[in-house]
Amino acid sequence: MRASRKFTGPGPDIGDRLVLVRTGLRLLCGVFAALLVGTGVAAAVPAVDGGGSTVWLCRPGGSDDPCGGGTGAPIDCFYVYPTASTQAAANSDLTVEPEERFAAAEQAAPFDGQCNIWAPMYRQSTAAGLLTSPGAKRAGALDIAYDSFEAAWEDYLAHDNHGRGVVLIGHSQGSMMLRALIRNRIDGTPLQQLLVSAIIPGANVLVAAGKTTGGDFASVPACTGREQAGCVLAWSTFAENPPPDTNFGVSPDDPAVYGTRGHFPSGPDYEVLCTDPAAPGSAADTPFRSIIYGRKVSGYHGYCTTDGPRVLLVDGGGVGGVPPAASLPTVPAANWGLHLFDMNIAQQDLVDLVGVQGRVWLSRHSGEGH
Repeated sequence: MRASRKFTGPGPDIGDRLVLVRTGLRLLCGVFAALLVGTGVAAAVPAVDGGGSTVWLCRPGGSDDPCGGGTGAPIDCFYVYPTASTQAAANSDLTVEPEERFAAAEQAAPFDGQCNIWAPMYRQSTAAGLLTSPGAKRAGALDIAYDSFEAAWEDYLAHDNHGRGVVLIGHSQGSMMLRALIRNRIDGTPLQQLLVSAIIPGANVLVAAGKTTGGDFASVPACTGREQAGCVLAWSTFAENPPPDTNFGVSPDDPAVYGTRGHFPSGPDYEVLCTDPAAPGSAADTPFRSIIYGRKVSGYHGYCTTDGPRVLLVDGGGVGGVPPAASLPTVPAANWGLHLFDMNIAQQDLVDLVGVQGRVWLSRHSGEGH
């Protein structure tokens, strides 16, 4: 049964929850560092110097690049990091800080080698803004973020793409940016031919009920098989059934919770896309190959729910020092589920999938100068 709802704001413990958001990426690293490798979080290193009008967090060949800096892959990845900035303003500036580097190292670096990774800094809506201006009140800050991000995308297209296939990779706010970009600039345009795939968990991508398109995108479909290119994968991770006030898995009543630049649809005629990241198109329980804090982890498994909120429901762990799924931190609150682990829960599966999708895309575009 599909549902729509209004997003709720934070409770009275805003200060405590802001601390949790600020340390969320460190928790993602630190929980597994303690349990698996017994080491601390790496220190920050200087920003990648990209030059030009875009400040690049990551770019191929960059020194001290948190995404790996590889230059030899046949396709590109364009990565947009989640809400990470701890700056006090509603929107961040373009200073590269440890939080963005943590996000890139955890979420994007494993793809290095399958693709050359580009990741711009953008004027994102900060963690402080997320908690003090929740829901549609945050729309103005998200619009500023999108305008900044889209300028970086245009810079990349104009100066760096050269007709190469692109995998779009984002998470949370980064996925919001990519939802709007695909809707505004890619879906149904000549740029769609460059799309290898889009991996955009944690942002409630919408499709028409029972369809693979017809929600956010008219012609870019959900991925329904491993040998498919030009498609979208999206999901949100929970270790138990989402609570009634869940942030994910249901279509919101007011699409302005994602900003106004995407002109997103909303309401009960749409359902949230859930793609099994290890087996696109499958509804069966699937084993996942995770990469968390740089370590390959096995033991988790899950499936996309079809009743109620549409989320990726995971279980497992608890063997060989791997924490049980039910014990992983729900940051900043239970209605976010395992949001911090969306990208990591099946990341090795995603890395391999990008390799397959890249080969499919290249085979279709051979002889076109790519």
